[in-house]
Parts: sequence; C-alpha cells; structure tokens
Amino acid sequence: MEREHTGIFISEDEFSAYVYKKLKDKGIKVYPISFAPCSFVKSQIFQMGDIDEILGYLKKEGIKKLVFVGKVAAEAILGKVHPSSDIFLKGEEPLCGEGILKNLTDFLKKEDIDVLPLTDVLYDELAEKKLYTDIPLQMSEKRDIEMGVRFLRDIMKYRVGQSVVVKRGMIVAVEGIEGTDEMIKRAGRYCSSFVVVKMAGRYKDERFDMPVIGTHTIEVLSEAKGSVIAVEAGRTIIFNPSKTVSLCNKNSITLIGIEGE
Repeated sequence: MEREHTGIFISEDEFSAYVYKKLKDKGIKVYPISFAPCSFVKSQIFQMGDIDEILGYLKKEGIKKLVFVGKVAAEAILGKVHPSSDIFLKGEEPLCGEGILKNLTDFLKKEDIDVLPLTDVLYDELAEKKLYTDIPLQMSEKRDIEMGVRFLRDIMKYRVGQSVVVKRGMIVAVEGIEGTDEMIKRAGRYCSSFVVVKMAGRYKDERFDMPVIGTHTIEVLSEAKGSVIAVEAGRTIIFNPSKTVSLCNKNSITLIGIEGE
C-alpha cells in the first residue's frame, strides 16, 4: 500500500480499532472518519450521508485513498440521512446496501479518490481453507456445513445476509438486518451445539462489508452454546486470528475455513 494520506471510515467496534492500529503500525498517515465518537481514537465526525462535507474534508487533507471498515446499521438507510446523499439512493429500489455503496465509490472515483478493497488491507487475515482448531468435526456437523453452503448459495442473490445457523439439517436462523452476532443469539434461544456458516458469495464487493469474525463473535457463539463456525476461505476476514483461534479452542468451538463457490 502506498504511503499516501489514507482515510478510514470507522465506528465504535473492535474491528475498526484493529484495522486503524494496523494501518498506523505500517507508518501510513491515517485520517479516521466516523458518524459518531469512537473511544479508541479522535475522529472527524460527520452527519450521516453528508457527502458534501465529507468530500470537502477529503480534498482539504489531500486524501486519495479510503478504507471502509466501520459499521453502518442497515436500519440507518431506512431512516433520515443528509439530503446530499440522495444521489446515491436514486435507482436503489429495492434498497440494496451494496448498490448504494457502489454508487458512492463510483462518485469518489470521479473525484480521484480510490476505495481500497478490504482484502488488500487485511490480506494476512483472510481465512484459509483449513481446520483452525484442535476440535475435529463430527460427521453430522460436516453435513450441516454442506447444507448451510447450499442454502446460502441459493439466497445470496437476495442479499438477505451472510450467515445461517444449521442444526441436524434444519435451518434454525438466517442473518437479516440484525447482523451475525444477533442471529447467533437468536439461534441460541432454540437450540445448542449448532453450526454457523458464514460466506461472502460471488457478488460481494471486496471494498466493503466483507464477512468478518473475531473474538467477540466467538464469545457470542460460546454464550449461545454453538459448536462450529465455518467461514468462506479467501473471502472472510479473521481478525486477531491467534486470539480468535485460542478462544475457540478454550470454548470447544470448531473453526474451519471452507470453499464457498
């Protein structure tokens, strides 16, 4: 990555803090941007969707590269955003988060600002096709993973979510607007020893919203008494990988990278 001024969109979460620190440790001049204060760094705060102010700031600071890391709650798209963001919502019916972000990145490209793929920034954290943990898979769990992969392949075109919970061949929960962690909590109310399958799918834009897991997801999975999490190799980010794998082993959770396509 070139040592240029790089903007990073962040939010108040562990993943944002991890990526911000990683970029800083590389000696890159990083400019954090957010829609709300973050405890781990002082950021430039903007109103949701205020592209005029954001673009003015990027140009003033000479920022030519952007990394989208922070979370924007999907329900925020359904609420009130700054009027200047209307140009990115045009033609997006039904509403599609990726479509809106692609409109934004195309606009930024015309302003000579590139949005970097998360897979470039976090290459070392990309999941590999392998068993990460000491806990082997049971035959029933392998079948549940296969079921989850088939199911997600079928529904990816609807952009419903990136994850599914499977138990003995039954689809227990599908990720919706609430995100993976909340889906896992919901599944835990109905059963235990279940399998989580997480995939990006062939249509996922690697510049934003790649599937991500870390220690917090494993903590949630442990509390919900899940037993397996299978992630798509080459398309899923495992941040703090050593800590994440260690936590899986400590809580008897199997973590495996699988082929998604």
